[in-house]
Amino acid sequence: MDVEKKEADSNSVTAVSLEEDKNAVEPTKSDNDIRVCIIGNVDSGKSTLIGVLTRCVKDNGNGLARKYVFNFPHEQDSGRTSSIAHEIMGFDKDMKQVMPTRANAGKVEQWHHINKSAQKYISFLDLCGHEKYLKTTVFGLSGLMPDYAMIVVGGNMGVSKMTKEHLGITLALDVPFFIVVTKIDIAPPEVLKNTVQTLCRILKGVKKSAEIVKPEDDFAKLISLFKTGAVCPIFSVSNVTQDGITQLKLFLSLLQSRVHVNPIFRSAKDPAEYLIDEVFNVAGVGIVVNGTMLAGEITTNQVLLLGPDNIGEFAPVVIRSIHYKRELVEKAYTGQSVCFAIRYQSTKKDPLRRSNIKRGMLLADKALNPKAAWEFTAEVVILHHATMIQKSYQAVIHCGVIRQTAEVAEMNKDYLKTGDKGTVRFRFLYRPECLHVGTPLLFLEGRTKGLGKIASINYEYKSCLLYTSPSPRDRQKSRMPSSACKKKKKKKKKKK
Repeated sequence: MDVEKKEADSNSVTAVSLEEDKNAVEPTKSDNDIRVCIIGNVDSGKSTLIGVLTRCVKDNGNGLARKYVFNFPHEQDSGRTSSIAHEIMGFDKDMKQVMPTRANAGKVEQWHHINKSAQKYISFLDLCGHEKYLKTTVFGLSGLMPDYAMIVVGGNMGVSKMTKEHLGITLALDVPFFIVVTKIDIAPPEVLKNTVQTLCRILKGVKKSAEIVKPEDDFAKLISLFKTGAVCPIFSVSNVTQDGITQLKLFLSLLQSRVHVNPIFRSAKDPAEYLIDEVFNVAGVGIVVNGTMLAGEITTNQVLLLGPDNIGEFAPVVIRSIHYKRELVEKAYTGQSVCFAIRYQSTKKDPLRRSNIKRGMLLADKALNPKAAWEFTAEVVILHHATMIQKSYQAVIHCGVIRQTAEVAEMNKDYLKTGDKGTVRFRFLYRPECLHVGTPLLFLEGRTKGLGKIASINYEYKSCLLYTSPSPRDRQKSRMPSSACKKKKKKKKKKK
């Protein structure tokens, strides 16, 4: 009864704070959608935790809950996430969770049921934990623009190398995070105690105070401390016995969107801008793109510019239809993650193909006059390098959804070593990209890691590699059999 009273009090306090925030900042349609990415070491129980939260089932300790989250059969067989999975949890006007119709319902049925009565969404992004899928995890953290990160740590495993790696990337991208310790039902008491102590020590090193969450805590006060960035809550849960799950759900229901705080997003009154992170070719529909609204509003039948292509040009396209949370809508707003069915505006052009669109391309209003650049300057710091970085050094740049190899064209120092800071001018190797000043970036090459922010963009440089990549049909035509194959065919003809 005491816990229920505190939950009601915390909900009422939060409702008041939400009203105050709405009076201070103009609300948008995306204020009720909070994106939370799930990161942590492999086998720590990330997908299982999402299944328990969204499907309201107890795990059997053998992968029952995670099978509702995985995208592919091979993930179910291996138990490891290799792609980014999306799940949602809805809360009604009383901040109570919208219960699913049945645990094994398909995603379309599940999302449609939640959309009927949900007033607030928690959108989970299940990222990869294995080291060989690190680039996918970095893409999810930097490109999908989560409001918060949930770092999952196995209570029986301790704090591993990949957990520290994910924590470092989260801090570099300035994403607020909280920690969930799982498998407390099977973790030996001494191991669990050491795991929590290690986490507290790591958080102290990054100037954060660890707050071990208990059922009797005041969650309204916890949320207010969490918003300051000085406190990191640590939850202890079990997916099998459901211990701690109620407290975690209450905390999630009180989280607020960071659309107005994140400098990446702009006002709904600004010209529309949409960042593409996935492309599909749907039978009977055509080309469908998935991405995030960075500014403005987009409606059906609106004409936007698609680009840049391999030579930095933009082409006008028409928005045929819009889907948000798997529901057909008429308008998309800044901060939302939506899908568009698109086609070229000109009917004389060849049909739009999947190969024409790449991650990092934009759909932008003509008023923005978007431009693509081959070069940009960034203020960087080297987190780790075995020797030193010099001119002509090449690394993969992760800047939002952009992921492309770039070389160092110029530096303000002769070389950079681990821990050094400097100003570096990067040059993309394959195609120009649309960039924004102030956007954070990561660059990776083997074990070398660095981070920084874009300081300026050079639109004057033109690469000598300006070309249009061949279409799949052209590539197929250009494939000629080798001389060895020709000889085999001649021998067969002679035998006949």
